[in-house]
Amino acid sequence: MARHNKKRNAGLLYEFLLRSISRSLVEQDDSKAEKSKMLIKKYFAANTELHKEYRLINALVNVPVGSEALAKLVLDEARIAALRFDSGKLRSEKDNLIREINHFYGPETVYSETVQKYKEYATASSLIKYWRNEKNLDIGTVTQYEKVLLELLSNEQKTSNEEVVDSNVDALVVKVASDKLRKKYESKLSKRQSEILNEYAFGKDPKMLKEKISQICDQARESLLEYRESQNEVFFDRSETVIKKIENLKNSDMRDENISKVMEVLSLIDELIGG
Repeated sequence: MARHNKKRNAGLLYEFLLRSISRSLVEQDDSKAEKSKMLIKKYFAANTELHKEYRLINALVNVPVGSEALAKLVLDEARIAALRFDSGKLRSEKDNLIREINHFYGPETVYSETVQKYKEYATASSLIKYWRNEKNLDIGTVTQYEKVLLELLSNEQKTSNEEVVDSNVDALVVKVASDKLRKKYESKLSKRQSEILNEYAFGKDPKMLKEKISQICDQARESLLEYRESQNEVFFDRSETVIKKIENLKNSDMRDENISKVMEVLSLIDELIGG
C-alpha cells in the first residue's frame, strides 16, 4: 500500500477517539474519556467537513450493498461526493483536531489504538484524496484500491452498521440500508415502527427523530410502571432492568442496532397496552 498518513484520515481519527473512550472507561480515567467525547462532539458534528468525510469513508468500508452492480454505482457516487467537500475547511478542521489530540494525549497515544479494517479505512481515504487531486497514485494502485472497495461493497450484509444519511453521501446506500431494516421487520411492522424507520432513513432533521424516540421511551417506561403494579415481586425486579435499558436507549446515538431496539420498545408498548 502507498504511504498513508493515519493522522489525517477522518475515518481513522473517529475510530481512534472511540477506542480511546472505551480504553479510558476500562481504566476508569473519566477525564480522558470526557475529553475524547468532547473532541468527537466538537469536530464530528453534522455541519463539519470532517463529519462528511468520515461518513463517506464509513459508507465505503462498512455498508455493503450485496451485489457488484450496486457496488459500482455506489463507488461512482462516492467519487462525485468526494468533490463536494470544502477542502480548505476540511484541512483546517483536521489541523485543529490533531493539535488538540497531540496537546492532550501526546503525539502518539491515541493513534496507537488498534482499529479493525485499518487497511480498508486507509484505502478508502487514499482514493478519496486521489479523486480530489490531493494524492498522487499510479493507475495500477488506483485500480487495486477500487477493486478492494468493490469487493467490500459487494458483500452481503451480515451485521448492523451505521446508517448513512448525510446529504453528501450516496443516496443509494441510504436506500439499501433502509431496505435492510425494513425487510427485517416487514412481517410485523406497526404504523409507528414504519414511521420511525422512514424518519431514520430519509428524515432531514435528526433532532426530530431523537425527540420522537425520546417520547417512545417515556411512553414505554410509563406503561411498564403502570403494568407492573398488578404483577408479582419477581416481575418488579426484572422490570427495573428493562427500564434502565430504555433510559439508556433514550440517550443513545441513532445507529442500526439502536433503531432495532426502538422497534422492540414499540412492540413492548403494543403488548402492554394490548394486555
